[in-house]
Amino acid sequence: MKPLNSLIFFLFAFLLTLPAFAGDKGYVGEEGTEIEVTRVSNPAPEYPRRAIRLGVEGSVRLEFDVDTDGSVLDPYVVESSPAGVFDRAAIKAVRKFLYQPPTYNGTSVKVNNVQIDLTFKLAD
Repeated sequence: MKPLNSLIFFLFAFLLTLPAFAGDKGYVGEEGTEIEVTRVSNPAPEYPRRAIRLGVEGSVRLEFDVDTDGSVLDPYVVESSPAGVFDRAAIKAVRKFLYQPPTYNGTSVKVNNVQIDLTFKLAD
């Protein structure tokens, strides 16, 4: 069973990193101008063992800010399905994400309210 779990994890990690470098959107300034931030690193979340054992799949929508150095600040769960199953793994993974340091009009800025979806899917 252990080799199967390892295989599932590595397949999941590979699938999660395929669209990894897409731009995510957030907001800057008091007027709330929408800008795109680019992920340069996003380690795959660890699939919860209990969810693997039970064959559960799901998704988590997270919101966070991106600091001027590209690090993630204060991630929290906006929505998850099934509720509570993947929340901890998603937050732990997103805290390790790194973005290209965001700029707006040539100035280094903090980007607010970036939302992303993480999908937890078992390999077939």
